[in-house]
Amino acid sequence: MVFRIVSELPGRLRLRCGARLFTDEEARGVSYALMAADGVRTAEVHAANGSILLTFEPACREAVLAAVRGLDPLRLPAAPDPGLGTREGALEISLENNRFQVEVTRLVLWRAAKRVLLPVPVRAALTCVRALGFVAEGLRHLLAGEVTVEVLDATAIATSIARGSFAEAGTITFLLQLSGLMEEHVQSRAHLALREGMVVRAESVWAVVDGQDVRVRTEDVTRSMVLHLGAGSVLPVDGTVVEGAGEIDESSMTGEAALVRKEPGATVYAGTALESGDLKVSVTAPPGASRIDGIVDMVEHSSELKAGAQSRAERLADAIVPYSFLAFFGILAVTRNINKAMAVLMVDYSCAIKLSTPIAVMSAMDEAVRAGVTVRGGKYLEALAAADTVVFDKTGTLTNATPAVSRIVSFTEASEEDVLRLAACIEEHFPHSMARAIVAEAERRGLVHDDELHAEVQYVVAHGISTRVGGREVCIGSAHFLFEDEGVGKPEGLDELMEREAPASSVIYIARERRLVGAICVSDPPRPEAAAVLARLRRQGLSNLVMITGDSERCAAHVAGELGLDGYFAQVLPEDKAAHVAALREAGHTVVMVGDGINDSPALATADVSVAMSDASDIARAVADVLVHDSSLESLVTMRELASRLMGRIHADYRFIVGFNSLLIGLGVASAIPITTAAYLHNVSTLCIAARNATPLLDRPHLERGRAA
Repeated sequence: MVFRIVSELPGRLRLRCGARLFTDEEARGVSYALMAADGVRTAEVHAANGSILLTFEPACREAVLAAVRGLDPLRLPAAPDPGLGTREGALEISLENNRFQVEVTRLVLWRAAKRVLLPVPVRAALTCVRALGFVAEGLRHLLAGEVTVEVLDATAIATSIARGSFAEAGTITFLLQLSGLMEEHVQSRAHLALREGMVVRAESVWAVVDGQDVRVRTEDVTRSMVLHLGAGSVLPVDGTVVEGAGEIDESSMTGEAALVRKEPGATVYAGTALESGDLKVSVTAPPGASRIDGIVDMVEHSSELKAGAQSRAERLADAIVPYSFLAFFGILAVTRNINKAMAVLMVDYSCAIKLSTPIAVMSAMDEAVRAGVTVRGGKYLEALAAADTVVFDKTGTLTNATPAVSRIVSFTEASEEDVLRLAACIEEHFPHSMARAIVAEAERRGLVHDDELHAEVQYVVAHGISTRVGGREVCIGSAHFLFEDEGVGKPEGLDELMEREAPASSVIYIARERRLVGAICVSDPPRPEAAAVLARLRRQGLSNLVMITGDSERCAAHVAGELGLDGYFAQVLPEDKAAHVAALREAGHTVVMVGDGINDSPALATADVSVAMSDASDIARAVADVLVHDSSLESLVTMRELASRLMGRIHADYRFIVGFNSLLIGLGVASAIPITTAAYLHNVSTLCIAARNATPLLDRPHLERGRAA
């Protein structure tokens, strides 16, 4: 590959290889190939101008240049649209930025060239040709009985042409095209951001190989492979149930909250959540080809997911249009002056209102992704700005995302290792931070637990697991689950014993054949940033910070006191978590729920806004409205600030649009300024508002904190 170095900084190179050397697919392929080279951090390849932007370890400069020289221009690697993936998504956004810049440059240069090179009659003819599209769109809405912004734009353009003001019509169409490009660009970036965060997939899954469950990477799943999915899993693929039965939450696909029973022969879809049961599924569409990979457009354009301010802006913009026409005919009747009357057609409120708010909302969603958060709809940003209450799950949310086993107590002749091995062989199949802590401790001690056989698994959300190991019935879970639901005998003085052994730990009990075998104490300290984050949230106007947990009263009181929470609820069942959230909403609060486990999914679905942290269970991330891609609570502060600034920007837009355009209309009717000048200032102001709304709401430190957290 031949290239020249256009610019260079330590650890950063921009190379120019020649315009149109790459297709879009080859640009992606080259980028992937270079990112695989030692020392390369990022590689952006732009097809339009044939440039490559590389960031890398400074010591690897020569190796990086050698990797570029080693590319064969006649056999460049190609890659299709990648779907999901952080680095791939960053490349897609870079390509979209490049496309936007090229389109805007082309539009501006073409307008300048026409004014210099073409005679007036030819420019007028081209203006008429370009106006046909806008007029046709206006007629389409009018014939459908819709008096919308498109009708107003078409009328203004057609009237200008009829009056012989071709330059005026040309300016209007140019500015409309420019604003359209900007809106399309922001929409595309928001679309890419949604595609990055919409589909929840675990890094690995259990596949059935020669009758045994084997963990494989999700990206290695292929058609016809059989996967074994337990309760709490989010399906990574489309498939057909070949064994087992269960109830699936398909709300991510259908919007319906009711659980759907699935038995052999039933079709299941990626992105849906297995609430209960145990399924073996034959893959019909591997990751990247499943049905949910094609629903981002539906989500992006769903009116139910738009911010209320965005929906109101669109309705208001169209509602104003008839009044603009009434004002036009009224002024014409009174003044008998077409130029005065044209002021309300050439200068309107609708265009700016309809364009500015969606761009502001979509730009904020895109900015959220750059801050490490995916927001699944504009309405959730609006709700975040209005919220006054945050309900936190304790384990894995307010407390450490990676709890650790602190103590193992045996109540039989079994050793600590025997108790831990028994617990780990069950818990490795279930998605919860406590389960991960038990499995990690078994691995740390070098305990082997891969050969146990399980059947008739029954997972009771937030309580525990009932299964069979080696042909014997085993239960593992909370005290309530074992001693009340499963009828395990409770030894005398157990509560006092556990209070002495682990006063601030969560306790998981294990029983075999209805006999208590042991207890595992899991240390679950608050996150180091939790207290500071809670204080900052209070300063942002969130006055009611509450913790809700299934843990014991003593654990809940200890954490609540340490963090200074406004209240807490202990020993709460999943259905009761949802009831507590619903009660807060009924009391007039706007509630944000932050959770991480399968037991939090009912409450997450009940809140005005649900937030799942990066290490949350798959099912929590599947039902959440906001997905945090890092492990710090700092992102909650960032998102509250982003949402508040977004609403402030929208309200400021309204004030400016009404004030400035009213001034222009008044000046135009009074003949204080030419109608052409009023129209030009109106369209330029609309474009400036749209451009401003596409700029970041947060300063750089906010974004850097979001990335570093």
